[in-house]
Amino acid sequence: MGELEHNKNRSMLILAINIIIMVTYTLYTRYEMQGELNIILNAFLVGIHFITCLVLAIFVFRREFLLSALFVLLVGFSTCWAVFSH
Repeated sequence: MGELEHNKNRSMLILAINIIIMVTYTLYTRYEMQGELNIILNAFLVGIHFITCLVLAIFVFRREFLLSALFVLLVGFSTCWAVFSH
């Protein structure tokens, strides 16, 4: 039972760290950068973050980083569209 709880905590920690990273660069590109190309930069950063999570899923923790990659892809691009579309 302890091993299952440890794996669940590790998965949640990796997902939380990726959420914090994604929120940080989304807010930075939204509020600190001026210009019309910041949506492209945010989309580029989401893509790099997604690819990094996929590479880490191959070599480090399979399930945790694969879950993070899917989360970054789905939430990142939809947030990018919602934040910058007004």
